[in-house]
Amino acid sequence: MRTTIDVPIHIRQQLSQEASSRNLKGFSKIIIEALEKHFQSKSNDRKGAVDRLKGSMSWAEHAKALKDLQEGRSKWRA
Repeated sequence: MRTTIDVPIHIRQQLSQEASSRNLKGFSKIIIEALEKHFQSKSNDRKGAVDRLKGSMSWAEHAKALKDLQEGRSKWRA
């Protein structure tokens, strides 16, 4: 699929240099790699945030939070 994006001159120059160093005719491969890396990084950041929270609540706090959540959901109007 083709699309048009506006990029600042300095980024276009960097893209052009990178494409030239890789013997590429266009920028698509470089941009796809950058976007895939960006989205993978965001996914990993979310997983890391969840992992860092592991063990931050006691079982009693967890049980109370779960009970409060379930109670709140039961009162939610559709």
